[in-house]
Amino acid sequence: MPDWTPYSAVEHLLEPDSAHMSAVAHDSLATHFHTAVEASHTKFWVVERFWQWLGQQGLSDAWCTAISFAAVCAALALAVWVVDFLIANVLMRFIRHRAHRSKNHISEALYNRKFFTRLFYLIPLGVIMIGLETFFRGFTPELNIAARITTQCVILFTLLLTSFSLLDALNDLYQRSVEAQRRSIKGYIQIAKIILGFFTVILIVADLLQKNPTSLLVGLGAAAAVLSLVFRDTLLGFVASIQLSAQDMVRPGDWIEMPSKHADGIVQDINLTSVKVQNWDNTVTMIPIYSMVSEAFINWRGMESSGGRRFICRFPLDVTSVREANAALMQWLESDPETAPLAHATEELARSSSPQRLTNLALFRAYMEVWLFHHPQLNPKMLTFARYTHEMTDSGIGFEVYAFTKNTESEYVYDAVKRAVVEQVVTHAPLFGLRFFQRPSGEDMRALEGQQAEKAASAAELLQKKQ
Repeated sequence: MPDWTPYSAVEHLLEPDSAHMSAVAHDSLATHFHTAVEASHTKFWVVERFWQWLGQQGLSDAWCTAISFAAVCAALALAVWVVDFLIANVLMRFIRHRAHRSKNHISEALYNRKFFTRLFYLIPLGVIMIGLETFFRGFTPELNIAARITTQCVILFTLLLTSFSLLDALNDLYQRSVEAQRRSIKGYIQIAKIILGFFTVILIVADLLQKNPTSLLVGLGAAAAVLSLVFRDTLLGFVASIQLSAQDMVRPGDWIEMPSKHADGIVQDINLTSVKVQNWDNTVTMIPIYSMVSEAFINWRGMESSGGRRFICRFPLDVTSVREANAALMQWLESDPETAPLAHATEELARSSSPQRLTNLALFRAYMEVWLFHHPQLNPKMLTFARYTHEMTDSGIGFEVYAFTKNTESEYVYDAVKRAVVEQVVTHAPLFGLRFFQRPSGEDMRALEGQQAEKAASAAELLQKKQ
């Protein structure tokens, strides 16, 4: 015969002295159980009178008991149906109406997460529990106890679902706030769900086995090593989520780049175990959240908030095309409609950097730098310059443009600015008498072979004339 029900000892779990708690709880539970067994042999007065009336009609005790039990079951089912009907058609309609018309987002979030629906499930379960305690007395004690234990387990599970709905509604309300753009609480919500689920399972198992929950918790302490292996990812994710949130390393909406996980895109979601990233090709990468702490990644949030996105363009120039700037070049610079507005600033900047001898390379560098500062899509408050390297290689001398775009969100605008800079350099460098270094292509080789063939034919013709 079982000797414990979990609901009669909840108050004793709060006692500070565990030994005293166990002794008192055991005595009170045993007393409660024996009292319940004694009371279970006495039927409710209405059921008792109905049972006696059936006996007066000439039915045997077995038939009286069976019919009485069926009648009580039917009455309890009818009562539960009436309560559920009233909840679904009266109470829930009223709550739905209030949730949709209310300006308060709290009621709407609770309704959308089915908090009220799951909460009101407890009312029919309470009716069943009262019916089992009241109208089913005097019938088979084992069946009554089994029904009560099953109902208690369902109540515990319903309470768990209700708490889950409350936590989800809390997360939905938090997502509406400005703070949600800085840090996510979804990991903490999941941790709370795991803890609530863990204790609910303990209570349900204790109810089924008719054991004290504290004894089950003590037994789980011995299995801590196994549990740490089973929940390894969860524990690592919990610690990592705290670090990510405390150090503000990543937020939903951040653009991150993590080559080791093939991730390059926008963070869509951060939960207890993983970070969801939507890449630029619309694929989705799930990164274990502890990898965000143990491995390196790039967060472009600082660039987006700084007001400028950097780009660098490099061009190889042929060294043999560099020469001193002559009067014709200066005259063209001042007379050309496109370069004339920038001619004076270009010449001053070029002479300040090359006061002794002005070259076409210095003039072109100054022109590009002035042009960059006048570009409407570039941020002149951030580092902007055009320069050439001081070392020459087998690819000539390097020319570099370094600037920041004002737009940090649109990839199309960013690429359009880069294209404009490349086109400006490619089209204007020859106007300053500069040539780009480029390895010979197939067309160059064919042209060279043609030149060599013409020279050979000319030499042969000249030799024939001399003979």
